[in-house]
Amino acid sequence: MTDARPPRPYVDPTQVDHNAPPAAPVPAPEPAAWEQASHQPRRAPRRPARPPKVQRTGYFKAHWRGEHSLVRAYWVNSFLVATPLAFALTGLMGWISAKGDSLQVFAIVLLIGFPLLMALDVWCIVGAWRSATNYLRERGSTLWGWLARITLVLSTLQLAVSVLFGFLPDVGEFWQMARGIDPIGQATFSFSADGRSLKLDGVIGMGDGERLKALLASEAARNLKRIDLSSPGGRVREAERMVAALKQHGHEARAVGTCASACTLVFLAGNPRQLAPDGQLGFHRASTGTYNPVFEELANQQLARTYQDLGLPQPMIDKTLKTPSRSIWFVPREELQSYALIAPSPRTLAIPLPQAGAPLADFDDALHMHPVWEALERRTAGTVDAVAKRMLEARTSGASDEDVQAAALAPLARQMPTLVNGADPILRRRYVQLVSEQLKALRTPPKPGTRPACRDLLDGRLAVRQQLPLETQIRETEWLLDAANSAPPRWLPKPPSAIELEVLDRTVGSSALGMLSHLWADTPEAAGGAGASCEPVIAMLDRMPAQSPARRELAEKLLFQTGR
Repeated sequence: MTDARPPRPYVDPTQVDHNAPPAAPVPAPEPAAWEQASHQPRRAPRRPARPPKVQRTGYFKAHWRGEHSLVRAYWVNSFLVATPLAFALTGLMGWISAKGDSLQVFAIVLLIGFPLLMALDVWCIVGAWRSATNYLRERGSTLWGWLARITLVLSTLQLAVSVLFGFLPDVGEFWQMARGIDPIGQATFSFSADGRSLKLDGVIGMGDGERLKALLASEAARNLKRIDLSSPGGRVREAERMVAALKQHGHEARAVGTCASACTLVFLAGNPRQLAPDGQLGFHRASTGTYNPVFEELANQQLARTYQDLGLPQPMIDKTLKTPSRSIWFVPREELQSYALIAPSPRTLAIPLPQAGAPLADFDDALHMHPVWEALERRTAGTVDAVAKRMLEARTSGASDEDVQAAALAPLARQMPTLVNGADPILRRRYVQLVSEQLKALRTPPKPGTRPACRDLLDGRLAVRQQLPLETQIRETEWLLDAANSAPPRWLPKPPSAIELEVLDRTVGSSALGMLSHLWADTPEAAGGAGASCEPVIAMLDRMPAQSPARRELAEKLLFQTGR
């Protein structure tokens, strides 16, 4: 065995001077670099990662305690297991909400599924948090440990928001729905006295589709003709059931008030469709109530397909889907008419005449659908009933369609003096100008020995109004609608005073007093002499615009008043 150290030099002890001072110690040579490193203190060795323990308490319990590694707890348990389960559960709830056939089943699934989903989220978050804590305690990567903690905190906040704002506020409504009670209410159905119409009024709620289907198939609906709608909307799925029932029986649909949201589906299923003078249609996007954009989009795609099947034009569908569910778009009547969704508004006083042998109720319905007759009924109750009876009598006696339409003028004639005398000056001036045009249209020289048609108009023979040009009849119908919808007069017109008569005499002449008071006198048709000419009346009306505003207003008012 050899010694790696160098040999020491030999020193003879007999030759050493022991009295001499000791020599200075020779410094030891500096150690090599590798020897210096070997003398530095070393770091304590890192403890190996804790080997996974044998799971004797069960996989789920081990995760809850944080005994799994961070990789398994976070990525496997939370991401690969919990996330798909959560998506599957929420997807099932959303599918039932958007397309399911039973809102009661949806509520039951939601009440059971959402707590399970919350329990699953809590299990994932708590277990992953504990695993991250153990991972950091064992000197794992600080970056990955804290990133896991941050994402878990965000998941906790998301869970809290879902519970506090998405589930708890509506849990009472879901509980009612699970018991078969709709929290938004239900529609009321009522047959008319003659059984010819069924009115749907109120919110469309759970079970209303089956109720309507049963009513349409019942004995009470054997004479049913139409469905009258007045509803702000409700459950889309229930409205789709109503659509199927209504199409099966082929009844008419009429919006007699506001028909909005889901109610528009029922309206479009009618054939034909009618919009009452007070009716209006409102559209907007569908809402599932889940605040999930995916489910909202699925529901609105289904709504768009339903509207397409019902014949709603694509431009209206696009605008409906752009209207938020919390607002509403009321479609103008003119736009509905342009797409042929409803019948055009009547231009004259004529109504669609019922078939021969039709009862009084059919005439009454047709008159109520006319905006002028409906407005006159609101102003003077009983007008529609009186007109319907006169038209039915004419139809029963075998009169022609023109004479049946003319029979409606007699009840109208009794209201015309009040409408004209109670109108404001601007509205009355419009009527004076209209009368001037009517007289000019009927002043064609008649045959010798006959009365001019314009003279019959001034004398109040109502039958002559059938000879008026269509454009003039349209303008008179428009005036009647404005007059009927105007505010009633605050007081009855007073007889003209002496001063007013003096002013009238100095402006257009005293003959103007009451000159047009017999326009609607309902004088029976009778043969007579040639009668006076209409030219003086036409000339006097043509002089009206030349008067000052105050004198013109006075003259136009006195034209329709009789006596001094």
